[in-house]
Amino acid sequence: MTAWPPVELPASQLRRVRAAANGADYRVSLWLPDGPPPANGFPAIYVLDAGALFATFVEAIRRGNRRVDATGVAPMAVIGIGHDADELFANRLRRRDYTWGPAAQEAPPDDGPVGGGPAFLHFLVDELAPALRQELPLDGTRQTLFGHSLAGQFVLQALAARPEAFRTWAAISPSIWWDAAGLKARLATTLPSTRTPNVFMAVGEWEGAVPPWQRAHPGHDLLVARRAQRDMVGHAQALAQDMAAWLGPDRAAFRIFEDEDHASVVMVGCQRTLRFATARNQAM
Repeated sequence: MTAWPPVELPASQLRRVRAAANGADYRVSLWLPDGPPPANGFPAIYVLDAGALFATFVEAIRRGNRRVDATGVAPMAVIGIGHDADELFANRLRRRDYTWGPAAQEAPPDDGPVGGGPAFLHFLVDELAPALRQELPLDGTRQTLFGHSLAGQFVLQALAARPEAFRTWAAISPSIWWDAAGLKARLATTLPSTRTPNVFMAVGEWEGAVPPWQRAHPGHDLLVARRAQRDMVGHAQALAQDMAAWLGPDRAAFRIFEDEDHASVVMVGCQRTLRFATARNQAM
């Protein structure tokens, strides 16, 4: 039987990039829309956990671009940043890069370091993005950063540290529980004096409980206890209220997506992030 050719994403590239900030290697995926770029270059969305989400965003934009009037999703470049590992989510490396320190209320993981967020952010903002803008037609004033779960927590920590680095920040089901008090304190120090960032946050309806389809599974009681401790929905609602006060309701959006759980909400969150980012890019 003749071997079938692999399925490929058209016009996409994959590179390995070593970060000077921390010496780690990353897999950087690139995709640019068809056609000539705008005068100032394409808007771009930087997607964390690219091994799981780069193709999702590329396909969402390609489909959305066919009917911008119906989808609210305009062309933008996709830049995926993934760890140099073959897992869909390299959790040990995620904890290293997406945190500013150990978890506040849980035992520290025993399989690797935490607290590398500042160095990873330096790599994104001061190494990777400028290098890509020198090479590709990208608009540095219309950049979005997207993260889900622990990567969403990184997005919020990065927003507190460098609020001018991206125009739009999207945190879907952010793991605020990792350092809720520290994160809020840093955001409260920075955001009231800024007028640039736009923030989109969302969680799934079932993240505060357990969805019906999981209730018969073994370990259901442990999941209930963990979710009660982490309080994903409550933390996100409280921080969203603060965001609206710091930034104003026009620049801080929050949604609870009906009948979605922590893992399933990311698909809805991708599409709504693209619509939110498109609106903010076009408002310039």
